[in-house]
Amino acid sequence: MKKLLVMAALLGTSASVLAADIYSPAKGVVCDKQAGYCVDNQGIAIGLTELYMGKMAEDKLQKSLGEGSGVSLSEYTLSNGVHCDSAERQCYQDRFYPRTPDKKENTLTRQIFGRQK
Repeated sequence: MKKLLVMAALLGTSASVLAADIYSPAKGVVCDKQAGYCVDNQGIAIGLTELYMGKMAEDKLQKSLGEGSGVSLSEYTLSNGVHCDSAERQCYQDRFYPRTPDKKENTLTRQIFGRQK
């Protein structure tokens, strides 16, 4: 649990970052310059981070993950505060519960997970 909290801090949870730091370089991929990683429908993607952000970003991400035990890459918070859950295939305006329908963030959900039902 402690590692998960550290990961949230390392991967960026500030809502004050401009949306320009978040972009989609390819269909189904979203990258966050401020947080330093790229995601796809499975979660944080180390290979895509290297492909779209470079080897230095990939190395930094690998270092922040450490051994990776106890770290879930399928849930993450982008630097604009939007929280995504790959198991639910949904992004939310924030990471706080309850996750009610009015908290759903549809633009990033479509970019990452495709069309929703």
